[in-house]
Amino acid sequence: MGENRTVNTVSTSHNRMFAEKLVVSHPLWRGQIQAGEEYTNTRTSNIFTANIPEVPDADNRVDESNIAAFVEMAQQFGSLNIGVGLRYEHVKFDYYETGRLRDGQSKTYNNLFPSLNVAAQTGPVRMGLNYSGKTVRPGYGQLDGAVSYINRLTFETGNPYLKPTKMQTVEYMAQWRQFFAQLSYTYFKDGVYHITEPYGADGEATIIRTANLDHRHYFQAFLGGQFKVGIWQPRVNVGVMKQWLSLPVNGETMKMNNPGFLVQWMNAVHLPYDIWLNVDAQLMSRSWDNNMKLSNTPWHVNAKIYKGFLNNALSVTLEAKDLFNSSRRDMIMYSDAVQIVQKNFSTGRSVMLTLQYRFNTTRDRYRGTGAGNSEKSRF
Repeated sequence: MGENRTVNTVSTSHNRMFAEKLVVSHPLWRGQIQAGEEYTNTRTSNIFTANIPEVPDADNRVDESNIAAFVEMAQQFGSLNIGVGLRYEHVKFDYYETGRLRDGQSKTYNNLFPSLNVAAQTGPVRMGLNYSGKTVRPGYGQLDGAVSYINRLTFETGNPYLKPTKMQTVEYMAQWRQFFAQLSYTYFKDGVYHITEPYGADGEATIIRTANLDHRHYFQAFLGGQFKVGIWQPRVNVGVMKQWLSLPVNGETMKMNNPGFLVQWMNAVHLPYDIWLNVDAQLMSRSWDNNMKLSNTPWHVNAKIYKGFLNNALSVTLEAKDLFNSSRRDMIMYSDAVQIVQKNFSTGRSVMLTLQYRFNTTRDRYRGTGAGNSEKSRF
């Protein structure tokens, strides 16, 4: 269909981040109040070149600053604990191409996010109900407008016009003795997903790009329990995940609502000489994630043996992952223009030996949570 050719692409990325966080707490009435602020400043740049006309060169840079202030208050009324919180975020996002600021892609956001949690205990039963609102900003790779070459018929790009995803989550948890249950519902607004479109002068090629999904509903339910039989400590979790989403595929509306199921069986065995043996298994059925469908039923079995020395300051762990080489996930991406089938032939089977020594464990008093954790994941 075409002449043989050698395609050369070069991508050079530079990332840097500064982050700081301050939290102050003080007793108040029947509980305490906690207030603080967090600031992150990031810059990520990417220079991309290619030797074929279908892929233009790109020189993109993103500068982003995020300053947040938050306050949380918790109060105890007998067996009832109530907590309320509020977080304000001011984000300035600047997008540059070849060193020039692009006003259309640059934005400023001001958001307010409330939270509420209620926990209670009645005899052996503990329950909790939580509500939270937050925003998840796209990864910097998802924002990069450079076009990447995959093969003669497939290209990929990001989208600097992406909006942050807003999430509203309600979660209920209950625990009775060694059993637990968890239900959660999340409403996604402007979630990020991948779409396909015709590409090139003749439209015979396909380009995959990121876009904002208007909205999506997502529900999860999990049940489980942990037990002890002599030296054996098994734990079993079962769950169901379901989304409500309909998108056009080949000009017709397609419902992507089939639920997925998850089964986990974890086993810990306390052997002589304080040696721990863990054998864990997991099975997942076919399920949907946005417009991506898991087309097979992956499962895996992991095994690990652990021994600690010197009051666990020194530890040795031998771990074998995916013993039966069965965890490969095949996906199908559905869109209105093109469907893409992705088959994964790589192996997840591995063996790992870990030697770990902890220094000055008794003198380590710092228990901070770190700053810029969500921002680091975007790189």
